[in-house]
Amino acid sequence: MTCSALTLDLLPVPASNVIIPERIGRRLMARLQITKIKVRNRYRKNLGDIGSLAASIKELGLLHPIVIRPDGRLIAGERRLAACKKLGWKTVPVTSVNLKEVVKGEFAENAFRKNFLPSEIDAIRRALEPYERAAAKERQRKHGGTAPGRRKQSRKISGSEGDTRDKIGSFAGISGKSLSKIQAIMEAAKAKPRKFGPLVAEMDHRRSIDSVYRKLRQMLDEEHRLSVKPPPGRYRTLVVDCPWEYRGGERSTPVYSTMPQSDLLKLPIKDWADDQAHLYLWVTNGNLKDGLELMQAWGFQYVTMLTWIKPTLGLGRYFRTTTEQVLFGTRGQLVTRVHDIGTHFAAPKTTHSEKPDAFYDIVERASYPPFLDVFARKRRRGWAVWGAGVSRAA
Repeated sequence: MTCSALTLDLLPVPASNVIIPERIGRRLMARLQITKIKVRNRYRKNLGDIGSLAASIKELGLLHPIVIRPDGRLIAGERRLAACKKLGWKTVPVTSVNLKEVVKGEFAENAFRKNFLPSEIDAIRRALEPYERAAAKERQRKHGGTAPGRRKQSRKISGSEGDTRDKIGSFAGISGKSLSKIQAIMEAAKAKPRKFGPLVAEMDHRRSIDSVYRKLRQMLDEEHRLSVKPPPGRYRTLVVDCPWEYRGGERSTPVYSTMPQSDLLKLPIKDWADDQAHLYLWVTNGNLKDGLELMQAWGFQYVTMLTWIKPTLGLGRYFRTTTEQVLFGTRGQLVTRVHDIGTHFAAPKTTHSEKPDAFYDIVERASYPPFLDVFARKRRRGWAVWGAGVSRAA
């Protein structure tokens, strides 16, 4: 039996020594001579400890076949291939992936699907990119290119990057969103192998994309937080949204890095605040005591609390959270600019711990510039910002 131009020695059944084909959809599980596998243009330069991997394969066998194109070119499994060579193997189990079929979405749907490792799925994605670019150009050519009158139609025909992700994800049995998470993990590991490389091994070993991606986000967030320089000058209004550590199953693990109370107490808020200043300190219901301790340590007198009322139920160990609190404190005798603002406001939920615009409208009405947003998640006109959510202090 053949797979494209290559003749493959199909996996035998040891009990009877009868050689039979094993198909999974349109893909063929087979053994291929190692010399026929072509390794080209691989970004991995250091294959790491091949000896230990070879010892593991010798003991347990090759648990995951090498992934190749029908022409024998390697897609994924370079380290496994090197280990098999070290063991003196002449042939190796392979899975052949027809990339053109994936681009066209013509691969067979089946219940018995090969479970690719997440890193293999990303390798398939990278191998598919030139095919998808060529297919998009061909679709544009067939439908009149990108002439002004046909530009909208051409965009629709050529498909989006999201469509491509969904195709590849469907082929591999995951969502396009999960594919994007795998890509982010792999690209971080490529950029900084020593720091992020272990995440790839963890992702493949645990087959857990979401938890490893969350860990990557936390590591990137912490890396950025440590690189941001303190803002110069002193400020009359400070908003602080601490990356609290959560206890007691209060909520799911955040995607950003957290800080223990001992580190939060060391923040130089005193140095950043003017002698006459306002402080707005965001706290969760579970961190209320911590917030009051911080406010006192930073030199502010607690005055009152503002409450953000959210439209839907959140998480919670005992009661489902529908509110978030802001402790308001003063340094010196600075009163508010207006006296017609209530202690609660309603606003929709946001993403990545970002606070609603309605809150900043209240702060700007009640307090005084210059404004500083500590642990800011985005830039805001008229504000200096410091934190992990922005590229640098404004």
